Amino acid sequence: MPGPARVFYDSDASLNALANIKIGIIGYGNQGRAQALNARESGLSITVGARAHGASWDSASADGFATVSISDVVSTCNVIVMTLPDEVMPFVYRAEIEPFVNVPKTFIFSHGYVVHHRSIEFPKNCDLLLVAPTGPGAKLRTLFTQGKGLPSLVAVEQDFSGDGWLKCLAYAKAIGSTRAGVVQTTFSEEVIVDLFCEQAVLCGGIPSLIKASFDTLVKNGYQPELAYISCLKEVKLISDLLFERGMYEMRKAISNTAKYGSAISGPEIVDLRTRASLDKVLSRIESGEFAKLFNNEYEGGFPLTNELLDQERKSRLDRTGKDLSTRLDF
Repeated sequence: MPGPARVFYDSDASLNALANIKIGIIGYGNQGRAQALNARESGLSITVGARAHGASWDSASADGFATVSISDVVSTCNVIVMTLPDEVMPFVYRAEIEPFVNVPKTFIFSHGYVVHHRSIEFPKNCDLLLVAPTGPGAKLRTLFTQGKGLPSLVAVEQDFSGDGWLKCLAYAKAIGSTRAGVVQTTFSEEVIVDLFCEQAVLCGGIPSLIKASFDTLVKNGYQPELAYISCLKEVKLISDLLFERGMYEMRKAISNTAKYGSAISGPEIVDLRTRASLDKVLSRIESGEFAKLFNNEYEGGFPLTNELLDQERKSRLDRTGKDLSTRLDF
């Protein structure tokens, strides 16, 4: 069994490791914007790289950043923060970053996907660091402005400079994460655990269970509005309890009928076949098969993903939710 995770806080980090160093943010979306704003307000020198007068360029410029081309950022900045989508990053790197990496650089990632799967071959004379916030950029930004922080996962994959760990903690501090605590991990562990939880629980398992439960009630003659409220809306109540108190305290907080019902029905739903499916999902991620499938999906224009979105848009569950939102104040 692994030992307890190592956690680091503000007192363990110093911004000095990144003081007077030009930092370039490539990818000014939800995560990139929040990190850029937080880091600037922490006193770091931030430049944003974007395609000329695109949405990211205009957004960064409106926020008061010096905004230049991606190639100019790479040429002039010592630290490059990569917050582009996983599937886009290799193409942007080869076309607009790699030709301009002519001196040792430090690359910081918010997700270790391209490093773990070796989608990009980075030079040996570069530092590869991970500072992965455990939530969306909007949450990272909101907590920062409140004087709080969103925890991050941190790792050093390649440390050419010898100062990789100091820079990793410094950047985590700059975006506010060491206020809450950052957990040491590896690029591979972060990627595998993140993908698995997305697929098995957060974005795959829970939505699929909600849909199946809704369909079961409706096909047996129960009102779709009640099914929607009970199977989808009330998920937030349990999620909040789990987030705030953990599994045991959540169990204690619910009614006796709910406790007993979960005791007999939970194991029936998550049975040996379900656990075998979870093992299959994990193996597909660990082996790299998922990465290959995802790459094919991207190159093909996301056919399976678009089909799923179309199904969700047309589903009775979605129609019921939209109708209810006009009739009830949730």
